[in-house]
Amino acid sequence: MIVNGKTIAERVKERVASEVRDREHRLRLGVVVVQQTPEIELFVRLKKKFGDGVGIDVDVRELDPLSQTNESFLQSILDATREYDGLVVQLPLPHGYDREQLFRIFPLSHDVDVIGDIAYTQFREGNLPFLPPVIGAFDEILQVNGVGLAGRNVLVVGEGRLVGAPAAQYAAQRGGQVVVANKETPNLAAHALNASVIMLGAGAPGILTPDMVTEETVVLDAGTSEEAGVVKGDADPAVGEKAALFTPTPGGVGPITVAKLFENLITLDKLKERNVR
Repeated sequence: MIVNGKTIAERVKERVASEVRDREHRLRLGVVVVQQTPEIELFVRLKKKFGDGVGIDVDVRELDPLSQTNESFLQSILDATREYDGLVVQLPLPHGYDREQLFRIFPLSHDVDVIGDIAYTQFREGNLPFLPPVIGAFDEILQVNGVGLAGRNVLVVGEGRLVGAPAAQYAAQRGGQVVVANKETPNLAAHALNASVIMLGAGAPGILTPDMVTEETVVLDAGTSEEAGVVKGDADPAVGEKAALFTPTPGGVGPITVAKLFENLITLDKLKERNVR
């Protein structure tokens, strides 16, 4: 079955819109963009559109990478937290920018993406009251389709901070038997055929092919990359004709990820209200 991410995202959108109507102030999300790629442009457009649809202001700040030092970039991030209720830094960063330092300074109070060390540590320890957006999208898809992970063999392809690493952590927390691989892993096909759930986040187009899945395999593809100006996923689209459950790219995990990010913004705002009280 091909997952219609837009339909599931609409369900999340209804929840977010309902929460927004009950807020005493209008929420503002800041989106910092330091370089333009087709993937980044797509996700920024999706965020703007979603925010417009639910009544949340989305302010996109485009920084010129040539006129920014790493220090001025980090300072601009800290300055932006004083203006917005939540903040997104569109990754990847250009060469010369210290991503690890960004993670260290990113405050939990604004971390809707769960990229900062504080939020990510809490997530890893099971103490964060929300999930990283991509993982939240995986969770939403699995819940809607009645798929549990307990006792299942789960293959996670990719080890990055936004998809692979948190996906492996999430699957293990839900009782899955997790194997983590990347595009250089020997016998990737054998690992894939042994898995009943495959989570993709390698950013390697077409790395998963139809001969690597069975009719019972659940494939959640959050790997995005650009090829000839087109955004593609890690799975060959033909995998969707065979797998039990398949998320296409685009139109699968992406729209739900955006919706979950805004849901995280609502959760963070509630936490701030409780701390004030």
